[in-house]
Amino acid sequence: MQIEGLKVTDYIKTEGASDQLMGVGTSGIKDDKKPNLNKELKALSVDNAYYNNKGVMTDEDFAKEVNEASALGMSTVDKIKNVERAWDEEATAKTREDGHDPMDMEPETLITVVDEIKMNLAKAGADVSKMGGLSDAEIEAMSGSIAQAVAMTKGLSDTLPEEVQAYLVKNELEPTITNIYNATYSAPAKAPEESNDEDIISLIELVEGKVHSLIEEIESEDFRFARNPVPPVELKNMVATMLKQDVPVTKEHLEYMVQLEQYEKPSEENIVNAISDILAEGKEPTEAYLIEGYSLMDQAKKTFEEVMRMDVNDLASVTAQRQLTEIQLTMTVEATFTMMKNGISVNTNDLSDLLDKLKLQETNLLQILMKDKTGEKTDSNVSLFKEVMNEMAEIQSAPAAAFGRFSNIGMETFSYVHEVSVSVTAEYSRMEMTYEAVGTEVRKDLGDSINKAFQNVDDILADLDIEATESSQKAVRILAYNQMEITQESVTSMKAQTELVNRTFKSMTPAVVSEMIKRGNNPLDMTMNDLKEMAENIKAEMGSTSDEESYAKFLWKAEHNSEISAEEREAYVGVYRLLHQVEKSDGAAIGALISQGTEVTLRNLMTAVRSSKHTGKEYEVSDKYGSLDEMVVRDLSITEQVEKVFLTNRCRDAKEAMTPSKMHILGEENILGMNPDEFAAAMEAEAVSTDTSADKLQEQAYNQYLTSQLKEALSASQEVESVLQQFNIPTTANMINAVQALMQNNSTVIKDLYGRAAKQEDMTIEDLINLTLERFDEACHSPKAMKEAEEALGDLAERVMKSMVEMEDVRTVDLENMKLVIQQAKAIQEMANSGETYHIPMMIDNEVGNMNLRIVRGVEETGLVKMAIYLQSTGTIETTFRYEAQEVTANVECDTAEMRDRLAGLADSISEKMKAETGFSFSFSFTRESGISVNDVYNWELGNFQVAEANENEKNEIQTESLYSIARSYLSVIGEMF
Repeated sequence: MQIEGLKVTDYIKTEGASDQLMGVGTSGIKDDKKPNLNKELKALSVDNAYYNNKGVMTDEDFAKEVNEASALGMSTVDKIKNVERAWDEEATAKTREDGHDPMDMEPETLITVVDEIKMNLAKAGADVSKMGGLSDAEIEAMSGSIAQAVAMTKGLSDTLPEEVQAYLVKNELEPTITNIYNATYSAPAKAPEESNDEDIISLIELVEGKVHSLIEEIESEDFRFARNPVPPVELKNMVATMLKQDVPVTKEHLEYMVQLEQYEKPSEENIVNAISDILAEGKEPTEAYLIEGYSLMDQAKKTFEEVMRMDVNDLASVTAQRQLTEIQLTMTVEATFTMMKNGISVNTNDLSDLLDKLKLQETNLLQILMKDKTGEKTDSNVSLFKEVMNEMAEIQSAPAAAFGRFSNIGMETFSYVHEVSVSVTAEYSRMEMTYEAVGTEVRKDLGDSINKAFQNVDDILADLDIEATESSQKAVRILAYNQMEITQESVTSMKAQTELVNRTFKSMTPAVVSEMIKRGNNPLDMTMNDLKEMAENIKAEMGSTSDEESYAKFLWKAEHNSEISAEEREAYVGVYRLLHQVEKSDGAAIGALISQGTEVTLRNLMTAVRSSKHTGKEYEVSDKYGSLDEMVVRDLSITEQVEKVFLTNRCRDAKEAMTPSKMHILGEENILGMNPDEFAAAMEAEAVSTDTSADKLQEQAYNQYLTSQLKEALSASQEVESVLQQFNIPTTANMINAVQALMQNNSTVIKDLYGRAAKQEDMTIEDLINLTLERFDEACHSPKAMKEAEEALGDLAERVMKSMVEMEDVRTVDLENMKLVIQQAKAIQEMANSGETYHIPMMIDNEVGNMNLRIVRGVEETGLVKMAIYLQSTGTIETTFRYEAQEVTANVECDTAEMRDRLAGLADSISEKMKAETGFSFSFSFTRESGISVNDVYNWELGNFQVAEANENEKNEIQTESLYSIARSYLSVIGEMF
């Protein structure tokens, strides 16, 4: 360092109240890669354009800034990386529980789900610190940047030599893995040679007053990063070290030197946690901090702890006390972290502002989850969603006696049922009475007292010739609470009313409620009957609760349960399919059995359904199992009709609660002897008793399986991501898998789909494909008609999938393949909608294939048509047509010389046939090209071809007919040639 001629003021510079020593050219450590030591968590600096001149952010500005929640500012690639790192089976489980399918959610929404789940778990008192973290086994299996980060820490010493400390401070580098690693191997081994102890001592004596002031200031502060108190003598020695190492002396630099001096290499567990925290910020693993207090998560924890330590009694106004109480109930580390990550000031000195931000934070998370297909999200929809979910929770927590206040609850509106339920709750509260709630589970503290109070319920039911099930017992209790007459009719009616509400609320998952609202419905104004019907319909067709997804889950568990035999597995799957068939027929088989006075057991239902399926007639089940007589079904009485509806609903309950593990405990014979209500009650009871046993382990295994599927899909190649972006296809795991499968072997979708459809329609696959080809031939005149033809392909896939739930000998792999086919059909429709790119089934030489077709419109009367097909018998044939003013040049590329020569020999014939159909003159060239692919249709390099504006694409009818007629005639020629 240079001592001669250096003025003291060059090393000592006052700023503000002259409370800092500033190095030459140094302004503190404050950019993204430098420690931000001036940042006070009590009142973070408000350096943001969205704030007004008082440092307050308006609701509108805040909502705009956190509009994309934790995905703010990330590219699609970064969002996907964040999901891969943070998502786990717990997130999968919670998402599916809410009715969402994570495979159908885009990365932005998945990130938001992680934030929301963590916030809700934290509110419930769960430990979320390890959520999204890494286990020791995962560390060993890590690859890429995470593995690199962990490996780099292996080469770090337990403490930092002063040369390394000086290197970090002088270069203003934060204590990250990368920076400490680089400093360790890049810092000079000793201090600059021109400095000596005498120079240092002289300089310290010269500025001793300022040094003492600086030391006293640091001592007087609660230095948040220091591990242990530092005596003044050591601080003075540290100043000497800084001067010796040519480090500018500032307050910030000295504080940083104290941290680095006290540094101890974190344990492997803490390093893993640090990596998890930095990944949550959307940064690279090597940017993880090795000193506490720097990461946003550390800052969020400190702020959270500060708020939790606040005492309402220390606040003067009632308003402030109320605000603090609400903040302490609402605030979580995760919510605080998310706001900080998005650059939002967290000012604990302004409780009103903080409370508003926490509320808006939760609202914006809901907005992202409730976006419709157009991306629109409205405050009114979010408010309605919250209102519906809150009112539903209040009804479920109300006294069960509330049901006695309705003569026909199904005809009442949801809002009126809520109003009455709240009123009954208030009555019980005023009388300080404990009560049995609407919710299906009886509170443990009330169980004994209820049993004692209603010891004669079973006797009453026996006198009424009603089986003593949990449902009928609860119905008697509700009638008794309301001092109502207990008859066979009233018990049956009350049982049905209770089941109606329970069934409705089971179906009203957050995903279902949000979908209702997106479709323009207001659940509050709907009758309970209408609400139940709509909720069940939506639930059956979307997300994790769809019929197909539910069946796939049951089937997977049956196939992966080593405790049950193949025969048991077949029997349990048969029961599932039985309940599904009864449900879909609105309980027709139940009505038939009731009509003939036969006991409604699962065994009798199975016999009736099988017989009706094979003959189309209703059959009577005799006393001896298996003996059938044709019967005439009489009309059911009102009570019998109510019982039929009740038992049909209980079939739905049973189907949702049943698992192979629970059924194994009961045994096949016991199950078949039960009626739907008994079986549903047994499955619901087992859900509690086996919560920590085999069933829970299977549930965890299934969620792990789904999580691995999600992460595997999100690690798709750049080529797949490029196609998704090009055709505006949502970046969901399902769409990634679909596009990837199309690009790997796009004929598989046709083979699987038409093979199954042909069996169901009792046709040959060739006849079915030819019918489809005829539809495309007729449609190949306009984009609209082609889109409709592609939609028909998707409809066919949906029908095939739905029928598989009722088919025998279906395995998980079959369902997975058909689910992929459905997703491929959706991707194909997206390509047709956004890029005039189509997939047309063909059958050539008894081989099923798929012709990829893409049309690109040029300016005026010009255009391009590319068509490509791959078959084992032909190899890849890729043809590009260039149209201009009724003249067409065509370049046919083949990946085999044999096919090139074969087609070239037919050039004149092809030209004549296509001219006859289109009226255009054709000029063909034929080449052999290795490496061509049907995927070239997606990744088409257009060179200097001038493409028309997107808005004008479909306006030119002459151009449309010209380009589509070229495609249509070539399809015809290819079909005839082979």
